[in-house]
Amino acid sequence: MTQSIPQIPTANPHIYHAALEAVVRVDDSSSGRVRLAGLDRAALLQRLTTNDVVRLKPGEGTRTVLVNHHARILDVLTVYALPEHLLVVTQPGSSGQLGRFLQGKIFFNDKVTVEDVSSGTLQLQLYGKEVPALINELTSLDVQSWPVHHIQAATIGNAQVWIARTLPLGGSGFVVFAQNEARESVEGAFATVPLLDPPTFEVLRIEHGYGAPRREHSTEYIPLETGLADAVSFTKGCYVGQEIIARMESRNRLAKRLIGLRLERAVEPGGKLMHENKEVGDLTSTAISPRFGPIGLGYVRTAMAVPGTAVEAGAGVTAQVVELPFTY
Repeated sequence: MTQSIPQIPTANPHIYHAALEAVVRVDDSSSGRVRLAGLDRAALLQRLTTNDVVRLKPGEGTRTVLVNHHARILDVLTVYALPEHLLVVTQPGSSGQLGRFLQGKIFFNDKVTVEDVSSGTLQLQLYGKEVPALINELTSLDVQSWPVHHIQAATIGNAQVWIARTLPLGGSGFVVFAQNEARESVEGAFATVPLLDPPTFEVLRIEHGYGAPRREHSTEYIPLETGLADAVSFTKGCYVGQEIIARMESRNRLAKRLIGLRLERAVEPGGKLMHENKEVGDLTSTAISPRFGPIGLGYVRTAMAVPGTAVEAGAGVTAQVVELPFTY
């Protein structure tokens, strides 16, 4: 989501409850969508990103991280294997950037084509406990047992779509992809589902410990520090940044870790985290949760990433380190 978000977001109680117990929707079309085709479509991502993309069979998907030569995060991608191509989805706000980047990484003998389909497609995210039942009602698909990132073709009204399971914000998470020509049919099918507003989305994101672009996911951080181990393969061949990531994993030495913070009171993000008058990390996101009160995400030195550790998150504001996601 790229709409304006308050510095310290608070949740709409009705929408927050619906996200956890019913269904909400988000138009996530600001994410970039790139179509890779050709025999070497998976090989291109295999040498540029952290996960084992070539193992994917049609209908499967995975997260993978685009990193620079220093193994710092450029983007967190979701890759879906379709029968004739790969659909690669960026984080929100990155539309148009990935296609240009990948085009510049193609070797002269690569059999691969890159097409940015962001402007011609829609991406509708659905969250909540009742999403599987709603999808079943609309498509007759039993999606309850689908693994995360599984994708399958379906029909909604007269529209041909792809439906995939995603990481949840509350209950279940699913995404619908379709051509823009199908927008009226798709949006009409979900017209009664309330929209998830950006501040409430931000509260739920922080509660679940998900990183966001330019906050937790940036060139300041390495995937293993960011809770993205599921997006990294430690057995595949060479890729950009592999040596640094492999060394960190084999030595079990992370300089810092992403952690949750229970704050004494709400503070704006962007400041330093302190312990005994020494800088120990950064406060990257904050919100006021209906369930947990003032909370935040941040990075601290690994030695400080122990639940119960007290740090200062601003002048006179005490915070306690907690494991992610937030729980009672």
